[in-house]
Order: sequence, then structure tokens, then C-alpha cells
Amino acid sequence: MRWEESVGRKIRALRKSKRLTQEALAHDAGMAMRYLAGIERGEENPTLAILVRLATALDVEPKELLDI
Repeated sequence: MRWEESVGRKIRALRKSKRLTQEALAHDAGMAMRYLAGIERGEENPTLAILVRLATALDVEPKELLDI
């Protein structure tokens, strides 16, 4: 499995565990919902800055997104 897919699955799992919609998480992270959906599907290659924004919005340490 590619790292993009693993990270995307981790983000989706964290988002769902916090009962957030893609729309809410995308808003909190300051990005388009379509881009977040692509990240969750492993189709996008997010930068470190994007991962930090997502981690902040999910209230986790960025390393948790890479703990795959």
C-alpha cells in the first residue's frame, strides 16, 4: 500500500472517530472538501503543511497521521 493511501485511511478514521464530516474537517483545516476527499482516498499527495493543518483540526499531533 502506498503511503498516501495509509495516511488517507488514518485521517478518515480519526475524522470519523471525532464524528466530523468531510465538510467540517475541510473547513476547520482551511481547505476544499474535494481536496480532503482526495487525500482520504489516497489520490492526493499532501504536503507537510497540509498534514499539520489537518492534525491541528483533528486535535492530534502530526506524527499520529504518519503512524501507520
